[in-house]
Amino acid sequence: MQASPEFLKFGRWFIQDIDRIAPTLDGMYDFVLENFRGEERVRLRQFIDQALREASDETLERLWTETDADIYFPTAQDMRAFLTGARERL
Repeated sequence: MQASPEFLKFGRWFIQDIDRIAPTLDGMYDFVLENFRGEERVRLRQFIDQALREASDETLERLWTETDADIYFPTAQDMRAFLTGARERL
C-alpha cells in the first residue's frame, strides 16, 4: 500500500509543538482537518478507512513514517485509535 497525497499532507500538519497550537486531541484534529475541503477531504477519509481495514500494523507504521510527521505513537494500536478518530471527524 502506498500513501495517498492527502495522507502525506495530513501527516505533515502534525508538527512539533502542535500541542501549543491545539492542546487537545480534538483541537489537533480540527487544526489539521480544516486544511482539507471537498474531494480532498473525501479522498483522505477513503484512504484512512482503507488503511485501517487492510494494512498490517507494520504497513500502517511505515505509512505514517512516510508523512514526516513530528508525532509518534508508542504502539500500532495507539496509531489505529488516532487514525480512527481522524476518520470519524472527516
